[in-house]
Amino acid sequence: MGRHAVGATPQDRGRAGRPRRHGRWLVLGVVVALAVAGGVAWAVTRDSGPDCATRTPITIAADPAMTTALKAVAPTVSADSCVDYTVAAVSGAGIAGELSTGTAPDLWVADSSRRAADVTGQVRIPLDTVGSLASSPAVVVGKQLPALATWVDVMRLPGLRIGSPITTSTGNAPIAGAVAAVEKGTLTSKQLTDAMTVLAIQQGNIRADDDSEENRLDLADGQGSPTVTSEQQFVAHKRATATSTLTATVPRDGTTFLDFPLVVTAGAGERDAARDAGRRFADAMASPEGVAALRDAGYRPASKEPLPGVGVGRVPEVTVRDTAAQEKTLRQWAVVAEPIRTLVAMDVSGSMTEEVGSTTRAQLLVQAALAGNKLFPNNTEIGLWFFSTDKGGPGQDWTEIAPIAREDSVRPDGTTQRDYLNSRAENFTRYIGGGTGLYDTTLAAYRKVLDSYDPNYSNSIIVLTDGRNDDPESISLDELSRRIRALADPARPVEIVTIGISDDVDTDALRTISALSPGGTSYVARDPGDIGNVLVNAVAARVTAAGR
Repeated sequence: MGRHAVGATPQDRGRAGRPRRHGRWLVLGVVVALAVAGGVAWAVTRDSGPDCATRTPITIAADPAMTTALKAVAPTVSADSCVDYTVAAVSGAGIAGELSTGTAPDLWVADSSRRAADVTGQVRIPLDTVGSLASSPAVVVGKQLPALATWVDVMRLPGLRIGSPITTSTGNAPIAGAVAAVEKGTLTSKQLTDAMTVLAIQQGNIRADDDSEENRLDLADGQGSPTVTSEQQFVAHKRATATSTLTATVPRDGTTFLDFPLVVTAGAGERDAARDAGRRFADAMASPEGVAALRDAGYRPASKEPLPGVGVGRVPEVTVRDTAAQEKTLRQWAVVAEPIRTLVAMDVSGSMTEEVGSTTRAQLLVQAALAGNKLFPNNTEIGLWFFSTDKGGPGQDWTEIAPIAREDSVRPDGTTQRDYLNSRAENFTRYIGGGTGLYDTTLAAYRKVLDSYDPNYSNSIIVLTDGRNDDPESISLDELSRRIRALADPARPVEIVTIGISDDVDTDALRTISALSPGGTSYVARDPGDIGNVLVNAVAARVTAAGR
């Protein structure tokens, strides 16, 4: 940012400017006189710009999509002031780095007030805004979209793609909209948690390497996968893609708006001048010229008046009154979106052949395993053990079927880890026999994951069983508890999830085992109808715990 001459007072600067102003008018008068004498009629008016002894350079950083509108207005507001505005394109993901490395702009256009608060808090500078420059509602874009009542309906759309709710304002729109619906009583907290859990897990499976708004819209056009974006991005895409058949809508409950606040990011000694310059620029963006430039770029003005002839028209706005509830939900998202590393131990004891309704315990267990494996995203690391008495040889109740590896990793036989695990689960009946070696297996699985702990993952074991420990040579439940407590390391937390199959399962023992770990959970699936929810609920329990 430029400064006035050192030591010059405002009065000095005014006096310094007057001779130049007088001389300018004197020269103009001579020119007019000569022109009239030559028979030429000139219309001379006083120059509309201010008389400036010095000019102050101000840089405004904004997302590339908005720079066109800002650059259209910058020359006019510069000419009408003593400030020279320069507009720089900086991605939303890159602004934090600039603010923390000493190359900060004087002003920054965030896409939302929440994003402005997050970034300024991250780099530890005051949140100082001078008003909103534009607006754009969050919209759902796709082909043949169904009627959507709430943002939970949006979360449940097959193949939905969104940006990260942690780092993008459009990705946060479903979270904010659903939290607002919970506040109104049109949704329950459980409906929000369940839908968000499945969505967060699925996003890890389908998120593209180029996870930009433009790329998600291209995928929506090409593959038909719906996405959540801003109205501005949708309008810009439609204008640039003549063949696009995408449409946009919002849930009946309404939608959130991106409000594009202008944030003061200048250094401490220059904030006042930057703030004044920012206010002048915000006023210019609200002028007819500014509004026209915004609409040309697909934005609504700060007043939120709809775009004429394009976009979603006038839509209800939803706001979150309890911002703490929204932050809690985002913490929960971060937990469930964290990649999972787990060892699954499946019971193959002889009682697995017993019938449960119209199926067998073995078939029930296979359904649980396949449903869970379908749910896990590609970045999940998962291994598989089968267990029953002496299954791994005399005195060892477990046998390793697959070591822990990423679901999308390719095994030596050419199959992916996911496909191999599915094939082993489907054909595990040939392993059935023996008693239930529950306690020894649980201890060994816990020790295995603890010894190979990866801090970049959420580490866990999942034990699926149909009964109770009946290995006469195994340790007791009390001894299992004692040993796990002795092994537990707060710096390497390993979550224990137990899933019981059938009415005969020792639910008390399973609850005791799960309670040995922070966030551990225990479930019982007594019929095939429970299977679809068991592992979702197990992951959702981590989400609930994160919000406390």
